[in-house]
Amino acid sequence: MSEAPTYEFHDEDVIEPHIYARHGHPHHAFDWLRKHDPLKMVQPEGYRPFRVVTRHADIIEIEKRPDLFASEPRPILMREAATPEMREEVLAEIFMKLQDSPRILEVLATAGEGGLIRSLVQMDPPDHPKYRAMVQPWFKPTNIKALEDRMEEVVKVILDRMMGDGSEQTTDFVQDVAVWPPLKLIAELLGVDEEDEWRILKLTNEIFAGDDPEMKRMSEDPLSIFDTIKDLYNFFSDLTDERRANPTEDLASYIANGRIDGEYLPYKELISYYTIVATAGHDTTRNAISGGLHALLTHPDQLAYLKANADDEDAIKLAVEEMIRWSTPVAQFSRTAMEDCEVGGVQIAKGDTLCLFYASANFDETVFDEPHKFDVTRKPNRHLAFGTGPHQCLGLILARMEMRIFFKQLIPRIVSMEITAEPERLQASFVHGLKHLQLKYRLAPAA
Repeated sequence: MSEAPTYEFHDEDVIEPHIYARHGHPHHAFDWLRKHDPLKMVQPEGYRPFRVVTRHADIIEIEKRPDLFASEPRPILMREAATPEMREEVLAEIFMKLQDSPRILEVLATAGEGGLIRSLVQMDPPDHPKYRAMVQPWFKPTNIKALEDRMEEVVKVILDRMMGDGSEQTTDFVQDVAVWPPLKLIAELLGVDEEDEWRILKLTNEIFAGDDPEMKRMSEDPLSIFDTIKDLYNFFSDLTDERRANPTEDLASYIANGRIDGEYLPYKELISYYTIVATAGHDTTRNAISGGLHALLTHPDQLAYLKANADDEDAIKLAVEEMIRWSTPVAQFSRTAMEDCEVGGVQIAKGDTLCLFYASANFDETVFDEPHKFDVTRKPNRHLAFGTGPHQCLGLILARMEMRIFFKQLIPRIVSMEITAEPERLQASFVHGLKHLQLKYRLAPAA
């Protein structure tokens, strides 16, 4: 019997978007790192050096210590210009691009390393708890429970449309179906007009596009992301002006009129708040829904089990957790060590960047039995797809509710369903998932 080929690790294996587009999360690299070098220092071309944090326990330790491991100024890994001279050239081009937006230029001039966006993920104490507390009441369990009836209606309409006349149909599940339940609900929470849902979707796709040519703004300009940011600023600036002049009971009014230490939010933080709620509020759930269905269709025994237990609410809840673990829509966030310290027996120097790879933690064999087995009955399921500690996802209860209702309605209606083409993945290594999932199927009417 021939031996399996030996894996040879390369620094780019964990972060290069084209690798994610071909294979999804690079579990071959993560498995090797957890075993051989779980906090390896790497420097892929175009990136600053960073440590690849792969173990479940190490990520928990880091996330629970914001005093020692800061989110600012670089919570998200990004390529950088190679030299100071190149960085100056890029900055000059950005200023030219934004010259017709004086408020954004003012923000950029004082932005420093943090850039034009400063949302919850970029904050540390004392700002982070203040800003998080501002909208936390909107996402508490009782408020999410009150949204369930509306979510049931939204999902039923979408699945009825998907069913058509009951004959065999085809669809691109990601683009035609999975995107809409979370997008419609977050748009209604914000109180934006229905015609603006497409606008939010387009801007979200561009923000999280990574290197994906299909999702990026149609432009040869490598700085086109700043056109997207300008559109975000303009859209949410107009929304703020409207809600301050005519406040309502929606989430947009809550953000527009919210105050920190008695003052309106600074302009950058205000626009960033809208951005994180509007984009993260649906994009990651879309990826979990499409990744979850893909997992069920490629593990037909698991789908059969859920069809046989479609009335069991607990079975659906457990299945949703496994879908979230399996897909892990947010691949990674980073922290910066504020002083010399030790993590998992490894010496960390002050200033080191530590990149927390949740997809690796969610397949850690010391935490999960048979981690590479998709098991909808998995219990316990201590995945870290929502993060942990003070930066744990604010909308996790909402996301779980949306997925539970979607699959509770979909699964019993499936008469037949199969994948008809190789799924296509996003060329992105921050927020990751499927971008196309072609299906042939028949759905039954709702019971």
